[in-house]
Amino acid sequence: MFSEFLSHPDKSFVSHITNMLYANDDDAQRYVKLFHDIAKLKSDFQKYIRCGDAKGLEKDHSLLSAYIFLLNSSLDELTSAFCFLSIVSHHGDVDNFYELISPNKNFGSSFQNSKELKFLDEVVSKATGLDIYKNIKTNEQELITRAKNIYYFILKNKLKGFGYNDFIEFKRIYSSLIYADKFEAIFSQKYESLSPVSINELDSYIKHLENKNFSYKRSEFRKFVLNNFDKNHSLFTLTAPTGYGKTLTALNFALKFQKERLIYVLPFTSIIDQTYEILNEIYYNSNEILVSKAHHKTTVDENTPEDRYSKVKFFMDSFSANINVTTLYQLIFAIFGNKNKDNVKFNQLKNSVVIVDEIQALPYKIRTDFIRLCEIISEKFATVFIFMSATMPLIKSKKFREISDPIYFKNQNRYVLKWLDIGGIEANLICKIKESARDKNILVVVNTIKKAQELFLQFCDEFECFSLNGYMHDYHKQKTIKHIKDAIDKNKKGLASPILLISTQSIEAGVDLDFDIGFREIAPISSIIQTAGRINRNFNTKGTLYVFDDICGYSDTIYNDLKRIGDNILKDTLMKNDINEDEIVVLVDKFFKKVGENLEIPCLEQEIKELAFFDINTSVENILKDDYKTLVIMEPENGFIKNIETEIFALKNNHNIDIFKKRDMLKNIIKKISRFGINITSKDMKNLRLFEIKCLKNIFYLPFGDTMYNNSFGLKKDINLNVTKEMFE
Repeated sequence: MFSEFLSHPDKSFVSHITNMLYANDDDAQRYVKLFHDIAKLKSDFQKYIRCGDAKGLEKDHSLLSAYIFLLNSSLDELTSAFCFLSIVSHHGDVDNFYELISPNKNFGSSFQNSKELKFLDEVVSKATGLDIYKNIKTNEQELITRAKNIYYFILKNKLKGFGYNDFIEFKRIYSSLIYADKFEAIFSQKYESLSPVSINELDSYIKHLENKNFSYKRSEFRKFVLNNFDKNHSLFTLTAPTGYGKTLTALNFALKFQKERLIYVLPFTSIIDQTYEILNEIYYNSNEILVSKAHHKTTVDENTPEDRYSKVKFFMDSFSANINVTTLYQLIFAIFGNKNKDNVKFNQLKNSVVIVDEIQALPYKIRTDFIRLCEIISEKFATVFIFMSATMPLIKSKKFREISDPIYFKNQNRYVLKWLDIGGIEANLICKIKESARDKNILVVVNTIKKAQELFLQFCDEFECFSLNGYMHDYHKQKTIKHIKDAIDKNKKGLASPILLISTQSIEAGVDLDFDIGFREIAPISSIIQTAGRINRNFNTKGTLYVFDDICGYSDTIYNDLKRIGDNILKDTLMKNDINEDEIVVLVDKFFKKVGENLEIPCLEQEIKELAFFDINTSVENILKDDYKTLVIMEPENGFIKNIETEIFALKNNHNIDIFKKRDMLKNIIKKISRFGINITSKDMKNLRLFEIKCLKNIFYLPFGDTMYNNSFGLKKDINLNVTKEMFE
C-alpha cells in the first residue's frame, strides 16, 4: 500500500531503526532497538503518521511490538522480561514489574485477547520484506508459549525477589532504548560519543586566578588532591573546609579521567546558576565544549531558531552536553525514577564523572540506597562519582576513597563557635546583634521565614540590611546575593558601611559570601557548620559564630531527629567550651556517626526487591516533596502575566507547529514564569488575592503591586507585619 514505511512524519522507518543501532550494543540493547517500533508497520499507523488524524485508526504500537520482540528473543527469561517492559514503556513511564503478570495485562491469563494481537500477521508479513527483519519469526503459537514461560518465570521468582543489580540492569536497557529513540527522532543521525573535555581551559583559568589573587592554602590543597588521582578507581569523597576552592579542585580532578562528560550536581538552584556561570566563563571561547544547566526552571533561549529548539532542549534535559550542571533532585530521580524523562538522563551517567557537591543535602532516608546504587553504576557503566562537602556524612561503603586529609581542618583558625545564652529573651539577642553590627559585617540565620522577616524589620531602619529566605523568588534572591557581595566588597575597601543579612538556611551550602560575625539559631550540627562557612571565609581576621537557643518556636519540628541527635552532641560541648574551627571535624564526625547508626537504613530495599519501579518513584517523591505547598507566581512587572497568556493563546492556536513541539514550548513558558514562583503553604495562600493564569489550569499568580509581596524580604509570612514603606521596582 505504501512505497516506504515511516516511523515519524517524513522519516523513514528503516533509517530510524538503523540509526539507533550502535556498534557497542549488547544483545538486549540491540533487540529492544530493533523491535520497539515494529508494529508501526501496520496500515493504521502508516495512515495516521501521514495525515495526523487518529480517528478510527488503531495507531498504538508499543504492546504489539513487545510481543513480536518476545517471539524473536533468544535472551534468558529475566532479560526478555526487562526488554518487554522497556518496549511497552518506551513512550511512557514504567510500572511495577509484577504488573506484567497481573490479570488482563501483558502476560496475564487474558493477554491473548489483546486487540493489538489481531495485527500480528499483518505486521510480521510486512516486516519480512525488510532486510533488517529478514529472519523474523511469525508463529503465533510459539509466541503464546514464550509468553507463558515468562509468566511462570516471574511468578516463580516473586517469592525469592530481585536485587539492586537487577534494578540497575532494567534501567540500563530501558534508558538505552529511550535515549537512542529520542536522539534519532530529533537529530536524524546515529549518536556519536563525545570527546573528553579538554583540561587546558581550566588550567589557564586557575593560573589566571592565582596570578590575580594567589592563595597558598588553596594551591597546596589542589596539589594534594591531584596527587591522589587514580584512574583505576571510581568512587571518591572530597572533604575539606569551606573556602578551599573545592569546586575548581574537583573539576581539575574529574577532567583527568578523560570521560565523555561531566555532571556537576548541587542541592539548590541559586548555587547552580553561580557554578554554571563559572564553568561558562572557563569554556566561553571554546567551540567544542558545550556547558549546559538543567533544573526545573531552566528555559531554552527564546531567540533559539525553531529548527534548533528541540535539539537544544534535548541536550539540556538529558545531560547530553560536555559539562552539565544540575540539581541533586534531578540526579536522585535519574537514579531512582520510573519516568521516561528521568531515565533519558540515567543513560548519560555512562562513562561520565559525577560530582555531587554538598552531599550532606542528600536526605538521610535514601542515603544508604543511593550509595549502594552508585556503587553498582560505577562498576557497570565506568562512571566516576566524587562526593564533596565540608560536612561529609558517614559513607557506609569501603569502596569510597577519601582524596583530601583531615589536616586541612586541623590547620584552620578562621572562626570560633560560641554559645550565646539569651535566657529565652529575644530582645537580648537583638541587643547583641546591634552591638556587633556597628562596625562588622553580620550574618544572622534563623529557622523560619516568619522570624527572618520579623528580624529584618527590626533592623532595616538602623542598618544596611538585607534578607534572604524561601518566600523570595529566584530573581530577587540572585539580585540580593549580588548586592550583598558588592556591599561587603565595598566595606572591606573602606568605601561603605558594614551590612547585616537576616537569612534562613538559604545562605547555607555554596553561597560565596564572607562575613565577620555570625549568629545561628540552634539547628543540626551540619547546618551550623555550613553557616560557619560564611564567617571569615577568606582567611582574614578571626570571626565568631554565636549559636543561640530556639526563638522561632518550631526548630524541633523543622529538623526532627537530626536536631535531636545534634543537640545532644552540640549543647553538651558548646555550653562548656568554645569550639575552634580546627576542632569542628571531630564534632561533625560524631554527629554523622550517630545519624548513620540511628537513622540511615535501606529505606527502599523491599520495593527494589520487588522491582516496584512506580512505587519506588512515589516513595522518593514523598521523601523530597512538601505536599503542603503550592507554587504561586509573583508577577514581576505590570502586564507580565497578560503577555504570557497572550503568548500561550497564540501558541495553542498556531496550527503550523506540531503537537510535540507545542508541548515543549509550553513547558518552556511555564519554566520561564516559574523563576518568579514561590512554594507557599496552604495556610498562607488564604491571605492572598490570587488569580488563575488563563490557559494554565491550577497555576495561580499574585498581581504586580500587591502589598503582600515586598522586594526587600519577599512574600509576607504574617499579614500583620508592620512595614512602614512598601518597596516595588
